Amino acid sequence: MFKKIQPLKNSLVLLLLLTGTSVYAQFSPVNTIDINTIYVPETKYQQKDGNVQNAEKTQKRIDLGYSFLISDKFDPVTKKVSRWTGMIDGSYTQLSKKASDKDMTPERLFSSTLGVSHFHTLKNNWSMVGLLSAGINSDLKKIDYHDLYINGGVLFIKTPHPGFSYGFGGFVMNALNAPILLPGLMLHFQTEGKFKFNIDVPTEVSTAYDLTKKMELKLAVRFRNTSFDTENNADPKRRYLNYMELPAGLEAKWKSKHFDFVLGGGYMILRNFDLKESGIKNLFSEPQINKLGGNMFVTAGIRYRLKPISK
Repeated sequence: MFKKIQPLKNSLVLLLLLTGTSVYAQFSPVNTIDINTIYVPETKYQQKDGNVQNAEKTQKRIDLGYSFLISDKFDPVTKKVSRWTGMIDGSYTQLSKKASDKDMTPERLFSSTLGVSHFHTLKNNWSMVGLLSAGINSDLKKIDYHDLYINGGVLFIKTPHPGFSYGFGGFVMNALNAPILLPGLMLHFQTEGKFKFNIDVPTEVSTAYDLTKKMELKLAVRFRNTSFDTENNADPKRRYLNYMELPAGLEAKWKSKHFDFVLGGGYMILRNFDLKESGIKNLFSEPQINKLGGNMFVTAGIRYRLKPISK
C-alpha cells in the first residue's frame, strides 16, 4: 500500500525546500504582509503500521508572512548591489482529533521563522546570498530545545538573463536535533507580459494570465515541506516529523493599489507525515510514512503592501 521512498532522496527534497524557500524571498516583494488560509475536507487517513483503521481527518491552516528591507545599497562605480532583507513567518495547522491513542498524526502543528538574508552581487552576473533563520516548529504539546530549528548557509547564484537564475551552495541545519551539512540548489525562471510563466524550484510551477489590469487568473502547482518536533507514543519514539504536501489549483487574484485578494481551489495530490527518530545516525533511515488521501481544497489570501506600487 505504501510506496517506499529512498531516505537519501527524501533528505535532499527537504533540503531543496529549505534553501529554495529562503532564496525565493530574494525575488518576492519586500515590505509586504501576507495572510493565507487553506481548508481540506474530511479525507481518509492511512497509517503505515495499520493500527488506525477507517479514520478521516479535516485540515485547516493559516499562514502569515512579512518580508522587509533592512538596507539596500548600490555602488555607482562598481555597479554592485548589497541588500539585507528580513523575514518573519508563522503557520498554524489544525487537524481532526486523534482516532485513538495509537494515532500518530498531531492534532496541531505550529511553525515559525525569524530570518535574515544578505544579497551581494559579484562579477560576471554572479551573486551571493547568505541566509540565517531560526524558529519554533512544534505540535505544541511540549516545547523545549528540540523544537528550535536553526538553518544557515550560502548560495552562489548565476543570472545569465533577466528572469532566469540558478544557484548552488551549502547549508547547515539541525532538522534531526543535530548539525547536518548538505548541499543546496535553486532555480528561478519567470516571463513577463499579459501571459506569465513562472518556475521556482522547488516551491512552485505556475502560469498566469491577466484578464484585466486588476484581475489575474493563475494555475499553480506548489510544493510544501516543513519539519516539526512532536510527541507520540511510538516505539521506538519517533519525534521528528517531516510534513510534505503537493496542491494543484486555480486562483483568481484581484489587485488594487495597496491590497491583493486571492480566492482559489483545487486538488490536494499529496500529504505525507514522515516520522523518524532524531540524531544523525537516523538521517538515512527509512521513515514511517503516514498519509492523508487526495481531496479537494479551497484557499483564500490577502497581501498588503506597506508602500504603494510605484508607477
